Amino acid sequence: MGALKRSLLAGLVLLAGLPSAARAAQDCAGLAGLSLDGARITLAQDMTDGVFLEDTAVERAPRTYTGMPDFCRVRGVATPVPGSAVEFEVWLPHRDWTRRLHMVGNGAYASNLHYALMRGRLLQGDVAVATDTGHKGSELTFVIGKPESIVDYAHRAVHVSVVAAKAVTAAYYGGPADYAYFSGCSTGGYQGLSEAQRYPDDFDGIIAGAPGNNRTNLNLAFLWQFKVNRRPGDDRTPILPQEKLPMITRAAVKACDGLDGVADGVINDPGQCGFDVGTLQCRAADGPDCLTAEQVRAVRLMYQGPVDARTGKPLYPGYPVGSEGIMAKADDKHPGWSAYWANPKKPDEPLRLDFFRYWVFNDPDWNWKAFNWGSDIDAINDRIAATFNATNPDLDRFRAGGGKMIMFMGWQDPVGAAGEAVNYYEDVAARSTAADRHQDTQSFLRLYMVPGMAHCAGGPGATAFSTATRDSEPPVIDARHDMAKALQEWVEKGKAPEDLIATRFEGEVEGEKAKRRIAFQRPLCVYPKIIRYQGGPTEKAESFACVAPEPK
Repeated sequence: MGALKRSLLAGLVLLAGLPSAARAAQDCAGLAGLSLDGARITLAQDMTDGVFLEDTAVERAPRTYTGMPDFCRVRGVATPVPGSAVEFEVWLPHRDWTRRLHMVGNGAYASNLHYALMRGRLLQGDVAVATDTGHKGSELTFVIGKPESIVDYAHRAVHVSVVAAKAVTAAYYGGPADYAYFSGCSTGGYQGLSEAQRYPDDFDGIIAGAPGNNRTNLNLAFLWQFKVNRRPGDDRTPILPQEKLPMITRAAVKACDGLDGVADGVINDPGQCGFDVGTLQCRAADGPDCLTAEQVRAVRLMYQGPVDARTGKPLYPGYPVGSEGIMAKADDKHPGWSAYWANPKKPDEPLRLDFFRYWVFNDPDWNWKAFNWGSDIDAINDRIAATFNATNPDLDRFRAGGGKMIMFMGWQDPVGAAGEAVNYYEDVAARSTAADRHQDTQSFLRLYMVPGMAHCAGGPGATAFSTATRDSEPPVIDARHDMAKALQEWVEKGKAPEDLIATRFEGEVEGEKAKRRIAFQRPLCVYPKIIRYQGGPTEKAESFACVAPEPK
């Protein structure tokens, strides 16, 4: 945050009638009386016993967090418009504040605050912020009778929450944060992109992982995956059974693993992989190690992705080779595509149908089987795309304000197709008039495509590289191993990140991070570069280099 922004915020704090700096700097309970524009404080409490027990968890058992530093916990609710109620929390460390505020994002459509990530930011000395996005639960029916909740979820909740959090921070410490950051993956990545596009002054730095920012068409992709994997009249029996997905992935890895110069069980760049699923077609009867002609066709349609029936134009990127049966964890019961190609609670219908029923068509009896892959696409775009999507490539205001953004995406993500992140980056770069549009774009936006990573984390690759996103804690917290530190260096010191180091662990004992053993490390390259083996121990990142991809 620049000096002008800080001085303006300090002035607003004083005008709001907040306590004096001397008193507010140590008075947590006193924050309950803050006068905020469009928001109010509902809880202000010192937390000093080292333990935090969730008390706002929805649809799951509350979790307990230990090893907590002393902090002031503030909870509030923002009501920017009638019909809107956005809850947020702000955690303010008692000691050794870094003068940074760091907001963490959400997951899926759930309202639960990501307390584990808030704890991580608090341990780093940052003010931690999170929001429930303006609703409770994870079912998409939360919008029934509450149209404003769509706007809150889509973009407004993060904005009003961080505005309130900045005022709380300034009151507590007697002055505003020097820098404001946002980090998230999946819905959190979507929120980060939406912030940069709609509210470019909210954050100085943003990490947007696996963003799913073309949100309407991502839901269309779920519908497509279901449709092409069912026979007419039989919605319960998939053409391609879940049990065959890992077999397809193993065949793809076998065909393309060595393209980076080393065999490590990871497809470095699916775009360079020429795997043909037709090679798995059964020569005789169906069996567990081959695909019928009908199954081959279904897989190819999933690789293709949904298209407009009128023009053949892609509506969403197809899922990449290697994502079919990727195991996010060793005990993954629904690998790869199988976790998302049907509603787990109603296996005879596609995932996210309530989005179409209640968000788009406002009809609980809407018939998905009659979906028109032409006119209904237009209806979706007309009714909700402008509010719901975060696809605007115009980041000029974010860039002009000094904003910096790091995007990342797993090449084997089975939820949001990897091509979506690439497409958004390329759309931003296409706006550049510089001779080298990638170099120009990378002055404020850098994309890292992660080989062998599933959705946000996990998978067979080196996927630990960030303290600011889930399940990705690196072995070393510095600007080379930790994406959050790399972003801080970029924002605060002007040192842009180049290749980072990602880690794969083996033999991790849950809750005992110190016992993690490093299996191997790899560079994470700034897109469009990819890694190539240069010689030396294959478990060392230094044995690889980031190079330009070969022309296709």
